[in-house]
Amino acid sequence: MSAARALVFVGTEGQYHDHAGHGRYVTEQLCRHEQIEAKFSQDYEILTDSLGRFDCVLFYTDVGAFTSAQEQGLLSFIEGGGGFFGLHTAAASFRESQPYHAMLNGFFDGHSKYMDFKVSVDDSHPISAEIADFSVTDELYYLKHDPAHSQHLMSAYDETKDETHVMAFHHTHGEGRVFYFALGHDMAVLENSTFLEIVYRGVLWTAKLL
Repeated sequence: MSAARALVFVGTEGQYHDHAGHGRYVTEQLCRHEQIEAKFSQDYEILTDSLGRFDCVLFYTDVGAFTSAQEQGLLSFIEGGGGFFGLHTAAASFRESQPYHAMLNGFFDGHSKYMDFKVSVDDSHPISAEIADFSVTDELYYLKHDPAHSQHLMSAYDETKDETHVMAFHHTHGEGRVFYFALGHDMAVLENSTFLEIVYRGVLWTAKLL
C-alpha cells in the first residue's frame, strides 16, 4: 500500500499561535497513520525547488511573506498535480500574495471569540463521509471566499452574530487538489479525535490516495 508523502510547513513567524509546537504535534499524529509519511519544516526555501519530493503540502502558517521564487514554486507544484491543505491560519498568511489567496479561495476576515460551537457536516465526500456533526472549542473563522468556486463540506453557526460560516471546503487548482479546514487554534481542538480524522483524510485526499 502506497503512503502519502506530506510536508507540514509552518513558516517561522508564530505571531499568534505556537505553530512550531502545534505543527510538530500535527506531524507526529500524521506519522501515526499507516498511509502517511509526514515531514515538518520551517524552511521557506523548501518551497522553491523541493516540493517535488512530496504528494501534498499542509500549510499551518502564520502571516509570512513569499519571495517570488517561493510563491512560484508552491503554485507550480499545485498546478502540476501536487496537493495543498490549508489549515486554520493558512487563510491569514501571505497577505500580499494575491495568487496564493486565489489558489486557496479564502482570505481571513476575522473570527469569533474563543468559544464552544458545533460544526455541521454538510456534504458527502471522501473527507467527510460518515462523519457526524461535532462540537469543538476554537475560534470560528470568517472568510472572504467565493462559494461558487469551491464545494463546501462543513459549516458552523455563530450565535454571537447570527451567521453561518463555512468551515471546510475543497476544489481543484490546475491539476492539484485543494482542501481548506478552518479549525486549529490550539491543543483543545488539535487533540479532538474528529478533527484529527478530518486532517488524516484531508492529507490523503489532497495526495490523491482517497
